Amino acid sequence: FEPPRFFEAFLRGRAHTEPPDITARICGICPVAYQMSACQAIEAACGVEVDPAIRDLRHLLYCGEWIESHTLHIHLLHAPDFLGYPSGIAMAPDHRAEVERGLRLKKIGNQVLEVVGGRAVHPVNVRVGGFYSAPTAAAMAGLADELRWALDASIEVARWVAGFTYPRHALPDDTVLVALRHPTEYPMLGERLVSTTGLDITPDQWRDHFTEEHVQHSTALHGRMLAGGDYLVGPLARFALNHDHLAPRAKATAAEVGLTPDERNPFRSLLVRAIETVHACEVALAIAEGYRVPARSFVPAEPRAAVGCGWSEAPRGLLWHRYEIADDGRIEMHPRLHRMVE
Repeated sequence: FEPPRFFEAFLRGRAHTEPPDITARICGICPVAYQMSACQAIEAACGVEVDPAIRDLRHLLYCGEWIESHTLHIHLLHAPDFLGYPSGIAMAPDHRAEVERGLRLKKIGNQVLEVVGGRAVHPVNVRVGGFYSAPTAAAMAGLADELRWALDASIEVARWVAGFTYPRHALPDDTVLVALRHPTEYPMLGERLVSTTGLDITPDQWRDHFTEEHVQHSTALHGRMLAGGDYLVGPLARFALNHDHLAPRAKATAAEVGLTPDERNPFRSLLVRAIETVHACEVALAIAEGYRVPARSFVPAEPRAAVGCGWSEAPRGLLWHRYEIADDGRIEMHPRLHRMVE
């Protein structure tokens, strides 16, 4: 049973600066996803474009979330099932090295959130337009040292996960895969939404193609495409639609373990998570190594009467936000927070 949480109602009448902090509380594992989608939607409404250095910091912060979330999922939620244990704790005596490696990887993901976001859970340094303050060069250098180890460790995790015995299964042939797409990046902060059936839309067109509705058997909303048919989001969809934008070592590791964009076995999405962890470590390391303290940590976002939409790729699926803002910055009666979970 998942009770309603009423976050959309909480947001009505609040200032346009507040959603990044309020919506982050929806999830303790992926708060960055809510913060980034909220920020991008509000910035779209206010006509704000952040500086490249600020966007790099956002990308780094998101990498940290992918690292800690995917690593947690692999080692404590999924590997025990494949290896025949009731929990990660029960698995640890027989797989001590793997569990300890996973826990250190997760800790490094949390460190990224601490350095860039201010703390590991529900980061407090994120604001509309950027960050309240930028990390110091010394803090970023220390993070780079940890990420060098993490990149090599994540590749070993991918090789370990590739050795699991996966049930034979495939998605139905008519399943539509849906993910964000960026011109040059594997999507965390994607610009457009694409699908295996040729869909290619901007954030403000989302409601023309997708909807969510109540169903009798569940307290969670059920997502569907207005054109009909089932669809899938999350790691398997992202990999199928964005394999060409993986970082070099992540792409090489995917080829080494035999993972191709044609993969349609949902059980093997665990292996995709491992490859995405390699990618997140590789991108995070590149950003940390090339870091220079930016001239400013945020771009002012003055309110205006407008509607803004934004989205990003949470570790487990796509997250879309829409806000109506009044000219004094108050959020009007119809905020929308839609999470499309795999």
